[in-house]
Amino acid sequence: MSAPAVRTKRASRTAIRVWAWAAGVLSFLTPYGLLGLWPKPAEAAWATTTPPAVAPKQARPVVIVVTKKIVYTKSPTTSVTSSGPVHYVYAPSTSTATATTCGTHPC
Repeated sequence: MSAPAVRTKRASRTAIRVWAWAAGVLSFLTPYGLLGLWPKPAEAAWATTTPPAVAPKQARPVVIVVTKKIVYTKSPTTSVTSSGPVHYVYAPSTSTATATTCGTHPC
């Protein structure tokens, strides 16, 4: 028969949290450490290079401004605010008429 499996002890929550914090700090600081270990170029290497050539100035674009001027030679014949002539129609008095009408239609 085979021997029973030995059960390993689990880590506590505190230990897991400590390991998680350590891994987080390590992953955050690793790029800075790698950049610090990167070899620096020699002083003469970057000082002797010529600066990039300056691009020639481009001509300024030509801007054409188009304006439109409207001149009225005579005044408009009708006003926009007027709605036409107003006609008042009075209803007949009730004392003389037996049938009551309201203007052109019966009431």
